[in-house]
Amino acid sequence: MRTLRCDDSVQVTGFRPQPTQTPDVAPSAAPDNKPSQRPAGIKPLDTAIYLHPTATPKATAKPTAAGTKLKNKNASYQVVSANPKQPTVTYVQNLKKTAASVTVPVQVKIGNVTYKVVAIGFKAFANNKKLKTVTIGKNITTIGKNAFAGCKKLKKITIKSTKLKSGAIGKNAFKGTAKNLVVKVSKKQYKAYKKFLKKKGNKKVKIKK
Repeated sequence: MRTLRCDDSVQVTGFRPQPTQTPDVAPSAAPDNKPSQRPAGIKPLDTAIYLHPTATPKATAKPTAAGTKLKNKNASYQVVSANPKQPTVTYVQNLKKTAASVTVPVQVKIGNVTYKVVAIGFKAFANNKKLKTVTIGKNITTIGKNAFAGCKKLKKITIKSTKLKSGAIGKNAFKGTAKNLVVKVSKKQYKAYKKFLKKKGNKKVKIKK
């Protein structure tokens, strides 16, 4: 073997450098992680949710003061109690003078307030020449003096109230009504009403149940 020295010149022929081989390491496979599953019991919404502003609550109407006069197209009233829980009024006067049939209501709504009708006032129907039949609502506890006085054609009154007492019906309430006046009352109050209704201005009145 020949030893090369620093000053020796050696010429190498027939040698060509070879390119580096392509690496045989295959690229890593695409990630196989899948999106996490949706939690059990939760479903997507089919429609969008729209939030609407809450409506401003309307103020509750207050009854007018006791003694205040009110009216609608049928009658005039006067406030007896302005208690917000149960305001009450008296039926003061019938405004339909030509009506042959009139009903004193159980309650009446005026100005967004509903009042219970508890009384028929003094001369509320007095001298009504057209009136033939009247229905008195179940909340009536008082009928004023001369309430139906002079109603010559008044032949039938239906009393639905069971709260009337003799002392709560004014003097001559039925004076001057038709001689054949019939007052229809509930079976429950028939005996009691029969005793005192004949004493209220029309002695010939017939009480029926």
